[in-house]
Amino acid sequence: MGYMTGWRISDMLGLKRADLDLTAGTAVTRAEDNKGNRDELVKLHPVVVEHLRTLPSFDPHVFPWNHNRTVLQRQFATVQEAAKIRMPCDAQHKHSRFCYVYGFHDLRRAFATMNADKLTPDALQALMRHKSYSTTQVYINMSRQMDAAVASLHVPEVLRKAVAP
Repeated sequence: MGYMTGWRISDMLGLKRADLDLTAGTAVTRAEDNKGNRDELVKLHPVVVEHLRTLPSFDPHVFPWNHNRTVLQRQFATVQEAAKIRMPCDAQHKHSRFCYVYGFHDLRRAFATMNADKLTPDALQALMRHKSYSTTQVYINMSRQMDAAVASLHVPEVLRKAVAP
């Protein structure tokens, strides 16, 4: 969901089932859970909607997490380790003695970069929920520099799966 929505981890962890409309393909991110401090209705991609449909739970949150963020980052690192995702670790991705390849904010940056050339600046700003257009412009400029490289990137099969409208 992080990669396909560009949501911050606080948005995802704060998402309540009552704020999710899988029929309409929308979700509300609440002011108390997001950096923008505002409620927003966000349209979700059909791939995200289909994955969310598979998450049964009695918890009011879509992604219940009763631990701190450090534990979450460690669990994400464990998943990456199990998937044999290994790259040299730099200072940006080092938390105490735990090192991981990708953090949750990396998924957000990837969403912005990969979609900057596919969306209007206004649409990208709205989906990213940036307050400032200059923040969105950074991703647009980066995208323009990387268009040729992106065209040759590998797309995981799970993301290629056609989803019926």
